[in-house]
Amino acid sequence: MRWTWTPEARQEPLVDDDPDRGSAIVEFIGLGLLLLIPVIYLVVTVARVQAASFAVVAAAEQAGQAISVLEAKDVDRTGIHDVAAVAAQDHGFAPQDLTVTVDCSDGTCASPGAVARVHASIRVGLPGMPGFATATVANLSADVSVIAGRYS
Repeated sequence: MRWTWTPEARQEPLVDDDPDRGSAIVEFIGLGLLLLIPVIYLVVTVARVQAASFAVVAAAEQAGQAISVLEAKDVDRTGIHDVAAVAAQDHGFAPQDLTVTVDCSDGTCASPGAVARVHASIRVGLPGMPGFATATVANLSADVSVIAGRYS
C-alpha cells in the first residue's frame, strides 16, 4: 500500500495546543543564569581572599625588611606602613584596608639589635559592593619578627 500526503488531507489544526510542550532553550538559559551567577560570584570572592592572603604576607615581610635595613634611629612607623601598603597595592588592595603595627622588645626600636615584631592585617570586603555597604568576608593577618637595625 502506498501512502501519499497532501496538505488538504491533513486533519490536525495548525496550532499545537499541547500544554506539556515547552521551550528547552528558555529553561536552560534561565536556570543556567540563575545557577551560574552565584557560582561565579563565589569564585571571585574566593580569589579575592586568596589575593588578600598573599598581600598580607608580602606586606608584613616588606615592613620587616624595611625595619631590618633602616638604621635604628630612622625607623618611622608611617614610613613602615607606606612600605607595606605598596606590597598590598601590588595585589589590588587599598592602603586603608591594611593595618600595620610594630612592637619592639625595647619599646622604641631605638637600639640596634632590638627584636621588632611586625603585625599586618587586611580586611577583605565583598567584591562589587558599593562604598556605603561594608560587608567583611575575612580578616587576614601575618606576623614577622626581625632584628631592628641589623644591618646598620
